[in-house]
Amino acid sequence: MVTAPDASRVFQEDLLKEQVAFVTGGGTGIGKEIARTLGRHGARLAIASRKRESLELAARELESEGLECFVDTCDVREPEEVERVVAGILAHYGRLDVLVNNAAGNFPASVRNISYNGFKSIVGIDLIGTYNVTKAVFEARLKDHGGKVVNISAPFSGMGVALQAHVAAAKMGVDALTRSCAVEWAPLGIRVNGVAPGQVADTEGVARFEAATGGAATGGPIVGTKQDIANAVLFLVSDAARFVSGQVFSVDGAASIDMLKIPVEPPG
Repeated sequence: MVTAPDASRVFQEDLLKEQVAFVTGGGTGIGKEIARTLGRHGARLAIASRKRESLELAARELESEGLECFVDTCDVREPEEVERVVAGILAHYGRLDVLVNNAAGNFPASVRNISYNGFKSIVGIDLIGTYNVTKAVFEARLKDHGGKVVNISAPFSGMGVALQAHVAAAKMGVDALTRSCAVEWAPLGIRVNGVAPGQVADTEGVARFEAATGGAATGGPIVGTKQDIANAVLFLVSDAARFVSGQVFSVDGAASIDMLKIPVEPPG
């Protein structure tokens, strides 16, 4: 695994000065690292998820680094809860410029072992939840002021994925939503993009797959970090990407295009 560069060595520290960034699922894992990275570059933060304990722990951690962080709980599957949180962010900060739809559900299971409710739950969180939050933020702020949206996806495009039929179906829907919103909202000054993380170390998703497959589905030669994903999001919400919209970036060390998975010795 190659260590990702600290974004502060790549991007200006005041890149997002005065902007407000809302990260769903921002209390743990990749979401927390995205929030931290945006905050370190000037954004005032808002994070939300279903678990208040993890949110408050994350907020204390971020605030100890000098970052401002608004916290509220919500289930992204419930539009009324989402609208309440968005209203709270606007009441607290007076603006909302960046949305990162990171909240997601996942569990490894074959199609025959995914229950009806299990499939519905993942699609509800990953796809419908992304729509609910995006719709709420659009109506409350972005339609009149412009802004940036990044949807966290998965590198499943054009592939069949064992143990992930429910997630693949949901995330392909997210990618279609990303592109459709980008087309409709471009005249309003709203950019909508996606980031599809590959194998990322020290995440709950990788741990679950290691448990389900005995490590067979993980441990490849190219493993990224949470910082790698956060750096990609930071680029997409910055002015460096002002002409980038409707794209889904695979941030996976080429894993999604490596069809044969043949081990290759590193150069040198």
